[in-house]
Amino acid sequence: VPVVTLPGDRPIARMTAGHLKAIGLDNLIAATQDDYVGIARGLAENPTRLAGLRAGLRDQISGSPLCDGVAFARDFEAALRDAWRRWCAQ
Repeated sequence: VPVVTLPGDRPIARMTAGHLKAIGLDNLIAATQDDYVGIARGLAENPTRLAGLRAGLRDQISGSPLCDGVAFARDFEAALRDAWRRWCAQ
């Protein structure tokens, strides 16, 4: 199910926005409360668009960086190596 989000001031309050960006649905991220209502209303008033989003969402997510385990592991390994090198340099 597509979600609309209004990012907050804490990391947990911005997590959904990060996921939406990763799958290419930036247009579901609101900047203000009025934007949030407008985006949600736009989806509710356009069932064809909503159905299209729902129909393609699974493929969109599975083809996104969120589901690229190999790239995630490679990037995580690199971050760990970098952290270790910085710690050793101190």
